[in-house]
Amino acid sequence: MRRAAFPLMALLVAGCSSGVDEVVAAWKAAGESPSAFTDAGEKLPGGKCQAGKVSGLEATVCTFESTEKAQQAEEAGWKLVGNSVGSTVVSGKLVLVIADPRKEDPSGRRINTLVKAFQSETR
Repeated sequence: MRRAAFPLMALLVAGCSSGVDEVVAAWKAAGESPSAFTDAGEKLPGGKCQAGKVSGLEATVCTFESTEKAQQAEEAGWKLVGNSVGSTVVSGKLVLVIADPRKEDPSGRRINTLVKAFQSETR
């Protein structure tokens, strides 16, 4: 019985991906250069967050238990952006927060590219 349970557990764990890996892969496919994303704790209330940099911009992706909880965290995402140029986007159970505190993307084109790739991957 244990032998049958082990492959099933492995499949369940593999199927429970946070979505961050898929988002990072989508950014790479869009020609962006993301760094490694590491555990950022609960940057947004109720979320499991990972943060890193993408083409010089600060990005945080948080996973929530439900779409409702993700939508409730949107306002807190704007607080993370602060006085920087940036964006907070909710898509399903994921929330993306991008900030440009060093003003590396004055036109906003990179932010727009990252948001579009995030949305197309998470819909």
